[in-house]
Amino acid sequence: MKPTLFATIFFAALLTLFIVRAETTQVQPDNGTTITWKNVVPSLGAKFASGLRIGLWNDGWWRGPYVMTRTGTAWRHDEPGVVHIKYTEKRNDPGRNTLKIKYRVSIPVGVVVSVTDGGDTQIAEGTFMMGDALQENDLNERPLHVVYISAFYMDNHEVTKAQWDEVYTWALAHGYAFDHPGAGKAATHPVQTVSWYDCVKWCNARSQMQGLTPCYYTDWFHATVYKNGICDVENYEVKWDANGYRLPTEAEWEKAARGGADMNRFPWSDVQTIARARANYVGDTVTYPYDLGPNGNNPLFMLGGEPYTSPGGYFAANGYGLYDMAGDVWEWCWDRYGSTYYTSAAASDPPGPATGVSRMLRGGSWHGSAVNCRAAYRGYVDPSAAVNDAGFRCVRR
Repeated sequence: MKPTLFATIFFAALLTLFIVRAETTQVQPDNGTTITWKNVVPSLGAKFASGLRIGLWNDGWWRGPYVMTRTGTAWRHDEPGVVHIKYTEKRNDPGRNTLKIKYRVSIPVGVVVSVTDGGDTQIAEGTFMMGDALQENDLNERPLHVVYISAFYMDNHEVTKAQWDEVYTWALAHGYAFDHPGAGKAATHPVQTVSWYDCVKWCNARSQMQGLTPCYYTDWFHATVYKNGICDVENYEVKWDANGYRLPTEAEWEKAARGGADMNRFPWSDVQTIARARANYVGDTVTYPYDLGPNGNNPLFMLGGEPYTSPGGYFAANGYGLYDMAGDVWEWCWDRYGSTYYTSAAASDPPGPATGVSRMLRGGSWHGSAVNCRAAYRGYVDPSAAVNDAGFRCVRR
């Protein structure tokens, strides 16, 4: 039976709500890249959006009214008229870096589209020299030794307060419990006053929120995801091959911090000195000849009282495109502390000692001096500590 004229006109009118003149946009996303569509009319409810194939598809390219992308995305519909499509494709897919707005489908008038970069960087596999090449500090930074690290991805910035809050809110609604809510001087400043336990659980929550496999468990068989309480997760309770987020090992952190400049003192390769223009730390030109100062904290960040953190990305990135690998806030790492660990550590992807009470901190802070900002410097503290000059960043395979 042929469709009536009314039915034909109605169907055509319905299509015009979604399909308009041709326009194509392409971006090269990092993991976590999000395309946000605002002012979408009619508002796409979850069921309706799924019917229009805004979501996952198991094979090849798929097409929705506003976007065409590859397998590995996840979409979120939090409020009427707003659709978020987040790119979380596995990095070992050679075709992963194409995200394209559908050909012959344009952005309707009034719809606002924004692309948020995923914000992480690949650190290629390979060896590097780990430890104190200049023999200027504690023996626990020696001997200088060669370490092989498999490829991984690291957040370009320390986790910000805004990023922490987004995952933290989701986590509380999904069975997680934390000892500290986290603090931050502003949304773009690093989160701080979080313990090692808080950070490990947050990494798991971030993974599950993005549909990735968590890394931290409370059992040998990786059956129970670590979500609450105080658990000194063992090395064997980490699912190292999972695609979820975790804290970097000491070795991963140091390789990343060096930015390809193995034998240098700081996370930059042009000079062996540090200055206020390079990082957020406490200048002390009297004690440290490699500190060019000026002395004291940077007055730009002292407004409003402590903590004197700086916003992410304020200073130049290192050779790998990573920001604040020196100063701002200490960064929690996975490893337990072992004073002689470098003499017995595995030469490939060392996970840190199997025993020990303290956990590692790296990178120095706004509250520390130039010596703490050295790429080889090893800080350590009880994992329950939550102070206003310690935060973290994540890595993943």
